[in-house]
Amino acid sequence: MKHILLVLILLTVAIPIGAQKKKFPTFDVLRPMIVAFFPPVTEVELQHDPDTTETLSDFQEYTRRVREPLHTRGIEFHEVYGNRFGIRRGKTVVIFTPDKVQVGYYFIAPNKKPRIEYGVNTDDRLLQMADEYFGPSKTANPR
Repeated sequence: MKHILLVLILLTVAIPIGAQKKKFPTFDVLRPMIVAFFPPVTEVELQHDPDTTETLSDFQEYTRRVREPLHTRGIEFHEVYGNRFGIRRGKTVVIFTPDKVQVGYYFIAPNKKPRIEYGVNTDDRLLQMADEYFGPSKTANPR
């Protein structure tokens, strides 16, 4: 009887703990990478908030434009629509959660400290920041 009670208590405690674990994307840093992030939004929010709609539209347009030039330069590019993501270097995973500004770009490369830029940036500005962070010699070489 004690064992049944213990199992029931453990299941009761374990279910909420497990339910609180939310999955999020995790990226392996094997070469230069940029992760563009935007908070999750609902259709209702988009219908009632023109500023969010415009910000999301700009974010998606600039990420669409920058994807191919970054690929040509050998830079991985990912978009995340969520409140966090993981960056894995070897066996270490760092969970990134944006601060007050929930939109931005996370620049990372092997053996480099990350650079985080908040707000929506144009494709030209993103390419300029990639040159600054990764270095012209890195961004000039395709995969």
